[in-house]
Amino acid sequence: MKGYEIIAATNGMVLAGDINEEFIGITQDSRLVQPGNCYVAIAGENVDGHDFVEMAIAKGAKVVLVSNDGQYSNALVIKVDDVVKALGKMAHYLRVHNDLKVIGVTGSVGKTSTRDLIANVVSQKFTTLATKGNYNNELGLPLTMLNYNGEEVMVLEMGMNHENEISYLSKIAQLDVACITNVGTAHIGNLGSRENILKAKCEIMDGNIGALLIVNGDNDLLRTVKYPNYLMVGFGPHNDYRALNVQSKLESSEFDLILGNQMHHFVIPTPGEHYVANALIAVGVGLELGIDIELIKQGIATFKLTKNRHDIIKLEGLTIIDGSYNSSTDSLKASLKMLAAYKNRKIAVIGDMLELGEYSRELHKDVGDYLNELNIDIVYTVGKETSVIQDSYRGVVYHFDNNEELLGDLIDTLEYNDVVLIKGSNSMKLKNVVEGLVKKYGEN
Repeated sequence: MKGYEIIAATNGMVLAGDINEEFIGITQDSRLVQPGNCYVAIAGENVDGHDFVEMAIAKGAKVVLVSNDGQYSNALVIKVDDVVKALGKMAHYLRVHNDLKVIGVTGSVGKTSTRDLIANVVSQKFTTLATKGNYNNELGLPLTMLNYNGEEVMVLEMGMNHENEISYLSKIAQLDVACITNVGTAHIGNLGSRENILKAKCEIMDGNIGALLIVNGDNDLLRTVKYPNYLMVGFGPHNDYRALNVQSKLESSEFDLILGNQMHHFVIPTPGEHYVANALIAVGVGLELGIDIELIKQGIATFKLTKNRHDIIKLEGLTIIDGSYNSSTDSLKASLKMLAAYKNRKIAVIGDMLELGEYSRELHKDVGDYLNELNIDIVYTVGKETSVIQDSYRGVVYHFDNNEELLGDLIDTLEYNDVVLIKGSNSMKLKNVVEGLVKKYGEN
C-alpha cells in the first residue's frame, strides 16, 4: 500500500517523507518491525507506541502511522486522528481496490479451528492470507488485512464481546462468504441472552448482504436464520450438507458426505465430533470457490490447529489435553466428551467460565449435570464459579480456590497413563497447571 493511498483512505496529514513510499507488512510492535514494514504507533493503557517510532524507523520501517505531532526523518510519517480507526479505513480501502475473495468466520465456539480448516482448504488452490492467533478484533482484523501481499483469498476470524463489533469488522472486510459456527453462551453476561448473541453474530452480513452465509444448521438458533444466499451444514437431515457415518477416534475424526450422487470420505487429524461440523463449513467454502473435492479433502486431512487450542501433549506416562486458552459451556462439553472417549483413567480439571453474568451459576451447574452422562473418573474444579458443579455432579469432585493447591494435589493423585483435560477461561491461568505438569513429567 502506498502513502498516497493511506492519505486517501484516512485523510491523514504528512509529517515527513514521500507519499509515493510503499510498505509491505505492518505491525504495532516495534520489536517485530522488518525492513519495508509500516509501523503503527498506538497509545495503550500501559505503553505508548509513539515512544518507539525512532526505533521502528531505525529497524527499517518505511511508513509510520501516528496520532501525535513530532519531528521525524528517514520514513514517511502520517498523522491521523485515531490510529486504530485509521487502520480500519486503510483495510477497507485495500479491500475495495483489490480483486480478491474474502471469507469471514465468527461464532461462540469453534472460530479458530474453522478458520484454520477453511484456510488450509482454500490454500490448496489459491494463495491465501489468514488471521493468525487471536487477531480478530477492531485492531487485529485490519492488521491482518494490511499484511496483504497479492494473495487471492483472505480468511478472517471475527470476534466480539458486545453488539456492533462484528458489524464494524464486516463493513471493513465486505465478505464474499460469511460463516457462523455456533451460537452459545460465551459473553452472555455482556449481551444478556442467546437471542442477542445471535443478532450480534449475524452482524457478519452487514458488510455485504449478498454474501453466501454458511451456518451450523444443528444449532437451535442458527437454524432459524434465513438469508437469500444461505447454506446449512451439520448432522441433521434438514442440512444442505450432512455428515454421515461419523467416527470420533482418539487422534482423528472421520465422516462421509454425499455430494450429487457420490459418497466422499473425509479424515480430520483432530479428535472430536465438533470438528466435523467445522469441517463441513470448510467444505461449503471450498465448493463455493470452485475447489475440486479431492483438494478439499486434502486440505481438511492436512490442516493444523492453532497452538493452545486443544493441544494433546504426550508426557512420560501422562497425556494432557490442553484447553486452557478459553472456555464456554459448549466448548467445555465438547472437550469433556472427547476426554470420555479414552479408555485410560480420565481426570477433568475445570476452571471458571467467565463473562456469563447472571447466568453463571446456572451454566456451571449445567456442566455438573452433563458430567453425570459421561464416564469421567475424577473431576477437579478451581475458582469461584465452578464450586457449584459439585451440587449437581454425583461423581468424585475436588474443589480448590487456587491453581497452586490444585496442581499439588493433582500430582499426588496421578497414576501412570492417566489422561487429563485442563479447561478454563484464559484469565484463570490454567496454562500454569499445564506447564507444571510438563515440568514434572517432561515431554516425550
